Amino acid sequence: MKKVTPYLYILPCFLTVTVFLLIPVLYNIAVSFTDFKGIDLSNMTWNGIGNYKTLFADPNFRTAIKNTVIFMALTIVFQVGISLVMTIFLERGLIGSRLFEVIFFVPSVLSSVIIAYTFNQIYEPNFGFLNSFLGAVGLKSLQHIWLSDMRLALYCILAANVYQWTGMGIIYYRAGLANISHDVYESATIDGAGYWQRFRYITFPLLKPAHLTMVLMGTIGTLKFFDLVYIMTQGGPAGATEFPMTYLYKRFSLEANNGLASALAVVILVIAFVISALQVKLFNRDE
Repeated sequence: MKKVTPYLYILPCFLTVTVFLLIPVLYNIAVSFTDFKGIDLSNMTWNGIGNYKTLFADPNFRTAIKNTVIFMALTIVFQVGISLVMTIFLERGLIGSRLFEVIFFVPSVLSSVIIAYTFNQIYEPNFGFLNSFLGAVGLKSLQHIWLSDMRLALYCILAANVYQWTGMGIIYYRAGLANISHDVYESATIDGAGYWQRFRYITFPLLKPAHLTMVLMGTIGTLKFFDLVYIMTQGGPAGATEFPMTYLYKRFSLEANNGLASALAVVILVIAFVISALQVKLFNRDE
């Protein structure tokens, strides 16, 4: 009985993972090799890798991947940069630092629906804050129909996403700074190192675990990015803000093409797994 007892403790967790994670993943992989459409399993027929061929041949999917790469790179750069600067600002205890802490952190705990509708109002072409502000300061030539402009829509959504999640980055970096011993800074100061030298050779390198976490979260977050973009543009205009998740939603919910949607889900799963494995490998190597 003593040998069985430990397994009984982990049985609920094992069953939960199996029922709600493992079985759905395996089912999704199986469906990706069929032309299944709808809910009647009797209509499911084997399709081999046909869905994957269709997926990679679709220009809309390639556009979604291109948008994802651009969005991912810019998200990581801006979130890391802004989070790091704000963390240093907050750690120095300057006047107004608490106000900025609230401004940047509150969006992280708000629903994406609230963020999306807020920025929709900001970008509204007739009475929105942005165009009204530009008109008030004499810059009417810069006014746009922001979310309907193919050149600007992606970057408008980027601004909303960075605003929403920069607060989490600040938390990661503040936790990282808390793990750096003050003795290291004192020794560097005694040796004549200035502020920027301490930042360059001590702070920034020792925050590498936080950097890696930010990169991982930004990457995975972009791969599953859906709610914000779908509420703001639904992937438009003309696919300018199409992402894998919006593409998947349209194939699954609007076209009932379960097989193709499942194939895309498998591709995203593989990409996320590879990126996560690389991040863990880099982290363990540094340790």
